[in-house]
Amino acid sequence: MLGKRKVRKNVFELVFGYEFNKEESADEYYLRAYDNFICQDDEEQTVKNEFFGICDNISDIDSIISEYLNSWKLSRLSKVTATILRISVYEMKYLNLPAAISINEAVELAKEYAEDGAASFINGVLNNAAKNICKK
Repeated sequence: MLGKRKVRKNVFELVFGYEFNKEESADEYYLRAYDNFICQDDEEQTVKNEFFGICDNISDIDSIISEYLNSWKLSRLSKVTATILRISVYEMKYLNLPAAISINEAVELAKEYAEDGAASFINGVLNNAAKNICKK
């Protein structure tokens, strides 16, 4: 078993890659892209569910993120930063993952994949969003 962190990285890579392949349906992209990932059977289903969950709820997720960007627009963020925010908001809202865990994992993804300064930006946005998401 690879664990939740590896599953999250696979979800990140799928969601991020799909940003550059919007001419395909999510189904087509998933079938083509998933061959590049290594997962156990039980983890593959989790990755698939989370990828499609994010794709299916992207408008709602982006709306939540946009509320907490202050003077920023989602379209101005790097695709890496936007992807990390989307995954964390999805985890908190749709998977009911505790905010502290999701935010910590988002910060770790940012440290690995995002530009300098993104981790603290992501932490701030998600901490503010979590106050609203976790109340509901």
